[in-house]
Parts: sequence; structure tokens; C-alpha cells
Amino acid sequence: MKPIPSAKKEHGIATILTVVLIGLSLAAATLVGVSHLRSSQELSTSLHAQTMAQKRAWLAADAFGDFLTQVIQGQDDWQAFDEAAKTQPDSLQIEGLDGVALRLANYDDSLPAAHALTLHITATAAPDSRATASTTLEVVYLITPPGMSEGEGPQSDRRAIQFRDGLNISGDLKVLTLPGESYQITVDGDVNLGGLSAGGIDVIRSTKSIRFVGGSSTDFREMHANCDVEVRNGAFTVNTVKATRNVCLANTINSQSITANGSVEVTGGTHGDIRALANKPAGVAECSTGAAQLCSISPSFGVRTHPSPRIGNIYSKNHVEFNSSVNVGRVQAEGNLLINGCSPEWSSATYGGSFGNNPSCSRSATRSAQPVLLDPVLPVEVEPEVFDANVLRDVAHYIYSLRNGVVRVKVQGVDGIRDSADELNSQEVRQNGYFYRTANIIDPGNPGWTSREVAGYACINNNAPSRRDETDGHCLAQLGRANNNSTPVPEFGRDNAWHFNGLSHAPGIVLAEGDVEIGSGTYTNTFISTGNIHVTTAGGAVFAPNYAGRDGVTVEGHTAMGVCNNAVYSFMPEGFCNAGGYDHRAFGGIGNYALLAGSCPSGSVDGCAKNLYAGGDIRVEKSVYGATKAGNLFSSSGNAKLYGYVSSLAQRNNGTTINIMGASTTINLQVPVELQERYDPAGGAIIGSDGGSGGTPGEGTPGSVELRWGRYL
Repeated sequence: MKPIPSAKKEHGIATILTVVLIGLSLAAATLVGVSHLRSSQELSTSLHAQTMAQKRAWLAADAFGDFLTQVIQGQDDWQAFDEAAKTQPDSLQIEGLDGVALRLANYDDSLPAAHALTLHITATAAPDSRATASTTLEVVYLITPPGMSEGEGPQSDRRAIQFRDGLNISGDLKVLTLPGESYQITVDGDVNLGGLSAGGIDVIRSTKSIRFVGGSSTDFREMHANCDVEVRNGAFTVNTVKATRNVCLANTINSQSITANGSVEVTGGTHGDIRALANKPAGVAECSTGAAQLCSISPSFGVRTHPSPRIGNIYSKNHVEFNSSVNVGRVQAEGNLLINGCSPEWSSATYGGSFGNNPSCSRSATRSAQPVLLDPVLPVEVEPEVFDANVLRDVAHYIYSLRNGVVRVKVQGVDGIRDSADELNSQEVRQNGYFYRTANIIDPGNPGWTSREVAGYACINNNAPSRRDETDGHCLAQLGRANNNSTPVPEFGRDNAWHFNGLSHAPGIVLAEGDVEIGSGTYTNTFISTGNIHVTTAGGAVFAPNYAGRDGVTVEGHTAMGVCNNAVYSFMPEGFCNAGGYDHRAFGGIGNYALLAGSCPSGSVDGCAKNLYAGGDIRVEKSVYGATKAGNLFSSSGNAKLYGYVSSLAQRNNGTTINIMGASTTINLQVPVELQERYDPAGGAIIGSDGGSGGTPGEGTPGSVELRWGRYL
């Protein structure tokens, strides 16, 4: 197999598809493995050959990932590799590790922001002997090519939809993504899924336990928990199951790989390799504090089966017990091998303790003192994050508050309305904002030029409506529009909440001191609340500014007005609207968000104690086109449709109250092509949140490589 000709000699490692593995650690590992194989007896070799082949395949997978990481550091190397992968896929080689062959199975460069490379790695151990073994590992790398930064501010974390304090999902849940895209639901707490119809869920990771009981679902790519994973009464496949304690799968649940630091119990289904560490070494099988222990099998047992699964191979550091029929390939048990009233079928079996062979089961197994080599499951980790609405006061275009029982609004950074802090205004207005009241406005459409009273105006005084409101410039602009002239949008209600219940509000960033209820109307806004947010089932929708864009958008029967160009409001929010264009990078990408809630007391830095945190709960019952971040908890009901990532940070003491997704909930991450340049459904690391910074305009940025998943063929 000929290597690809080099485009530039100085870029040798990048311009050919030959991965040269050089290094003392690799050489030492290879020599130790070879020495061990040569010094062992052939029976010992047969026990270890498959494991060695698998380890060699994963070593090659890691090495190829390192090679790709070098390639995507610069444009020249990347372009040469990209061209070679498209035109000469058969030229792939690997050197420095015997018994390994690579084949480029697929190279998909059609994804909007990344390329997917599928690699088949065939590794062979103990060649030229009767105990030779080989394995083929399929791995998929997601490659983000290097590029030129446009100074887009902090980059978003596209990995996770994240919830803290646990998550209950019931009803009808669907997650929609573009082809080739994947994501994680990461939960700091227990996850319960039951009585639901689920579709499109990719990965669920929990710092406690995961339980799926009842309902239907499409396949999962991974379930990974820091205690137990229990799945039963469904008909789908979980490709990879990982638990730091136990795994128990039942009925028609299938899997491709199961690994538990404790024990594994399966009933029915078709499964790939099962690996159980059985709490060896002692303490490796553990649960996070307070996690629900869902699987009754002892963590130190090993593997137990019930009628009538089909299993690839079983590797257990303690016992293996078969109950009724089972079809399995290789069985390796450091402990006892037990058969209870059944006729299991296996290709080979070894045990380190005793062989409890039922007389009716004429099966043979070999006693072996060789240890079963297994790697433990690592725990799920959730990075800390805080959100405080008060940090965003400087970027909000409209800030609503109640001062001495009077509604006030601070206006800043709006082209067409002078800032409330402008020196032309009184000291009182500069300090507290405009009065938000009803104004007397001359109606040019009326032949008699009679006056009319209209609510929702930003005014420099709190006088009763009069002709002077317009003639003397007492009132500057109407900020929100209702179905009638007498109702302001927003209206501060008797429930001490701000009610956006009308037609619209001027586009831009809106911050309200206290709770917010969004009812009827279609809004082009980022809503920020120092308290809680409730999006009711009333008609309309909420559009994040970046989703609506400069001129607006119509989606699924909802029409959002443009941020900079609409027929209702003559003024526009600065930052987004400049020089006739639209800047989606404004204020660190906050325009990707539709809903943000929760706050700390004034003066708090980097968060506050749980007993001091205010609000932060977000409940959604209709369409929200933008990312959602709840400083405390999130819930959905009604017919919730969320066109962006959702996260909750549990910054309050919540006791047994957790995040809930119920009724009909859809998380739609399928961003239309025409919106992809301006809208990021992952939101981003906005001002006041943890996160890195973006590059400066014109700066070259390296790419990235992620090993997304692997399976044995």
C-alpha cells in the first residue's frame, strides 16, 4: 500500500497518511507485551491474546488521534491531509506497532462545521500460533478544521445540555439534530426516564444513577453513571453502558458494550462485550453520595444472566452465573462459573474458582489462574458554573424595575432613544430610569387631531397624561404594544411579576427585576430575570435576537420581527445593529439566548451562597427559539418546543425538587442553513459566565479532534 505523495517535504507527517509511532513509552509497552507473550505457555497466550489485540487496537486509535491533532494545527498540513483522504483513502498506514492494519472506512466532509472520519483498525495478537486472535475496532473521529477567527467572542460548549439537581423526563420527549451532530445530556444528580416516548436522545451522563423504566425510545449512543444504570421495559439499543457501580438491563434492551466497576445483570436482549470489575480492586465500585442504588445484584458478584440473552463475550473479575439459556462467545471469570438448570452455549470458558456445572448442561470449561485485565469506568464530572442576571445590567437595552411603587425603565444603547442616564435628563431619571406610564399622544390619523391615551411609554416625568407629553417631548417612545391602548407591555401585576402579555416588545435585551411571565405575543428579545421566568401556553413565541436576525424570520407559523428592521419600532438596539448590518457576536453572543434567570445580591462576586440566590427557575410551555439558562431549575409542560440548548445550575437549596420535562417537549437543534452563520443553539459563554475568550479578527485558529465513539466489529 503506497503512501500519499508529499505536497511539501517540510510537512512530512501531515502530507502523507503514514502515522509513525516513536517514543520510549510505546517501545517499552510493545517489548513488555512481546516478552510476556513469548514466555507464556500457549494456553496462557490464548487467554490473553484477545485482550492484547483489543488493547493494541485502542493504542492505535489513540495514536491516530494524536496524528490528527498534529495535522489540524495549520492550514497547509490540514489541506494536504484533507485532499489525500478524499482522493487516496487506500494509502493509510501505521508504523511502529506490529500487527495493526488501518482502513479508512468513511470520510464525510459534508457536515456544516466538522468532518467525520471513520477508521477500521484490525489488530492481531499471538500471530503464527494456534492461539492467534484478532479484533477489528471501528472508531469515529470528529474533526473541526483549522480556520481564521472572526473574533466571535467566547466559544460555546457544544457538548452538553446540562442539568443540576437531577432530572425527571416523562411524557413525549424528542430531541432533533442535524445529521452527523451529537450532544450530551449531562445531569448532576439522578436521572429518571419513565412512561415516555423518547426520540433522538444521544448521550446521557449522570453524576448519580440513570433509570429508564417503561416507554419507547430510539437508540441511545451512551448511558454513563456514577452509580447504577437500570434499563428495562423498552425496545431499543444503548450502544455503550458505563457505571461506576452496577448495570442491570432487562427484557428487549440491547447493547453493544457494557462496563461496570461492580456487577452486570442482563435478562434477554442482544449484547456485545460485558465487562464487570466486581469491585476489584476494592473500592473501585462506588456511588456518589445520595445516588439511588437501582440494581439489586451485589457489586462484588460479577456477571449474572437470565433468559435468554445473546452476548458477544463476558469478562468478569469475579463470578459468572447463567440462569436458563444463553448464547455467548468467550467467557472469562476470575471467580466461579455457575450454571443453574440451563444449557448455555459458549465458544470457550475459563474460571479461577469452581465450575458449578449442572448435570443437564454438558459444557466444558478450563480452570485458569490468569487475571482478567479490565480498565475501570471513570466518573462523570460536571464543571461548576454560575449565572447572575445582575452582571448583565450593562448590556441590557431595557431594565424594568419598581421604585417606590412606580414602574421605571432604564434605556441604554438604543439608537433612536436617548439613554435614560443622559445628562439632558434629571438626576432622578438618570438614577432610576424613565417613568413607564400612559402618555397622551396626538393621533395624526384623526382629522380633528384629537388626543389618545396609549400605555407603555418611556417618559421623563410621572405626570398625568396631557397634550404636553408629545408636544413638549415628555414621553419619548412606546416600548411595548398590547392588543389595546390601555395595557402596557410589560405590566407589573399584583402577583409582583412582570407580565409580557400583548403583541410585542421592542427588540433587544430586556432585563426585569423580579419574576417574568411571558404570555401572548411574539417577542424578539433576550429576556433576563433576576427572579423566575414562566413562558405560558398563550399564543405566540419567544425568539432570541440572533435567531430572528436583522430582518426577522418566519418559522412554523410564528413570525418574529427583525432586530434592526421592522415596521413597528423605529428605534433599534445598538451592538446588534450597526452600519446597516447585523452583529451576532455582540455582547459575547448573548443574542443566542432567549431566556436567562436568577441572581445574587448586589455586590456578589462569582456566585453566592445557595440561601442567598434569588429565583432562577424557568418553566416553558410553548415555543422558544433560542438557548435557555436557568440559574436554578428548569421544567417544561404543555407543548414546549425549545430551539436551543437548555441548562440549569441549581444555585438554590432545592431539597427534593428537581428538573422536570413532561407532557410534550421537543428540543430541536436543527438550525436552518440560512441561520447557521448567526445563530448558535448552544448559546455560548456570555458575559458573567465561566468560559474562554475567542480570537481576534484575522487570527489563525487551530482545529480540534474528538474521538466520538468506538465499537468492535
